[in-house]
Amino acid sequence: MINSAARKGTQMLKFTSKGWSVFISPVGPVGLAWTRSGVCRLVVGHPDADEAAGELRIACPGLPEVKKLPSPLAETRERIRGLLRGKPDDLQDIPVDLTENSEFSRKVLRILRRVKPGRVITYGQLAAKAGKPGAARAVGRIMGANPVPIIVPCHRCLGADGSLTGFSASGGTGLKARLLFIEGYERDPEHARGIRHLQKVDPQIRRVIAKVGPYLARPDKPRPAYDTLVRAIVHQQLSVKAGQTIAGRVRDLTPGPNFPSPAQVLEFPPETLRACGLSRAKVGFVRDLAARVDDGRLKLNALKRRTDDEVIAELIKVKGIGVWSAHMHLIFHLDRLDVLAVGDLGLRMGAAKLYGLEEYATPAELTEIAEPWRPYRSMGAYYLWRALDSGGI
Repeated sequence: MINSAARKGTQMLKFTSKGWSVFISPVGPVGLAWTRSGVCRLVVGHPDADEAAGELRIACPGLPEVKKLPSPLAETRERIRGLLRGKPDDLQDIPVDLTENSEFSRKVLRILRRVKPGRVITYGQLAAKAGKPGAARAVGRIMGANPVPIIVPCHRCLGADGSLTGFSASGGTGLKARLLFIEGYERDPEHARGIRHLQKVDPQIRRVIAKVGPYLARPDKPRPAYDTLVRAIVHQQLSVKAGQTIAGRVRDLTPGPNFPSPAQVLEFPPETLRACGLSRAKVGFVRDLAARVDDGRLKLNALKRRTDDEVIAELIKVKGIGVWSAHMHLIFHLDRLDVLAVGDLGLRMGAAKLYGLEEYATPAELTEIAEPWRPYRSMGAYYLWRALDSGGI
């Protein structure tokens, strides 16, 4: 049991029973399981309480469900709820039962508990504090197996470059980012400024931000620009599942996680791409993209230094890439923060529902709605998309 990380003079809570229970928090269902030594399992990130309960039943088969929590567990529940509403609480006096973990794991997790809400530590720093410099990967494995996230705050452990890397809870890195956001940690200062601006100028978007958390349009480690454009072509006018299936077949034409290189695409007979499920038109689009990248007419690395309008002008020269696809590349790959894709039906639907318009906002209506968002229209658009995805409107 971890019992030595509490502040000086703080008494650890005492548990006198065993069991498990699920409660609702600001981020959804949270499941707790405990022994007399402390909390032994915390599950979070499931969409409903039944799934959280199911995970606890599997992970803790010998523990009974408890409907009415004893006082120390009721206090634990309320303090976790408070933390997830943004109330600072290090939870250090809540005992944690980690008897099944190794001595080094317990040491790492004990040090991690000292990291306060709103602060972070890297895997390397945590390894050094635990007496094993260079053991960042081992620390990462410990974080990934942490059975009691939030109480032992593995969400506060980041990669050396500030990337989220992974998270032990079911919600993955999206939930990890949201927990950090709730606690007031700013991963990207410019994104933080944009969020504050949107919260100030648009009450409806402010409500969506409160529900979904930080701006995560661009992944920490985006795929190569060429791959993102191939994927955009493959997915056009297809369901997500169908697009993923066909894109996977194209990737499998060569070893490794990426799509075939431009030179490789040009070497394939068109029938090879057709056999993956691409239409004749899309085969032509992919081959045109590959040819332009291969012969240097389209210099993808140079786009980073171009203005938004210049990027759009270059990309739409490629057959099959229109203004909408160029907008998506600007937002989700180049992290441009003031792009408004007025032709996107999802944005127009979200705007209509959020602002009480007809079924779809017109491009002119969307433009007017987004005017106060400048210079962060990409961010405002992201929250419209997220509101639709999460049922937050």
